[in-house]
Amino acid sequence: MSVYTTVTAQELDAWLARYSVGGLTELQPIISGIENTNYFVTTEKGRYVLTLYERLPADELPFYLNLMAHLARAGVEVPAPEPDRTGSLFSMLNGRPASLVQRIDGVPVDEPSVADCAAVGAALGRLHIASQRYRARLTNRRGPAWWRQAAR
Repeated sequence: MSVYTTVTAQELDAWLARYSVGGLTELQPIISGIENTNYFVTTEKGRYVLTLYERLPADELPFYLNLMAHLARAGVEVPAPEPDRTGSLFSMLNGRPASLVQRIDGVPVDEPSVADCAAVGAALGRLHIASQRYRARLTNRRGPAWWRQAAR
């Protein structure tokens, strides 16, 4: 299960008022996942994924969300974060940092073909090329300082 923080339709509709996406028309929990709470959100103006970050510190979110926005602007096949009316890419919802990103349709591919693998490789190449122009940096939380502490 990957819904750790419950969000009601009423709570989400109030939170969505900060966005230019229209009112909530559907809220559906996403039951697959690892550590974040995710919902499919449909509004009067589009389809999105709402993520409530259960572990990632709020001060690290700008790095990741701005990277997603950078990649989307560069034409990489990633969900683009939806800024609120102030330009912010996240805010607090039910005690958790939360973001709204465009929903990309698709289905899991359990047995990828050679063509599927080639398409993934090409997309990964586009991601690497586009990310070279991203200037923000973030210290690796699992880097040498963490190694030393974990080894103790």
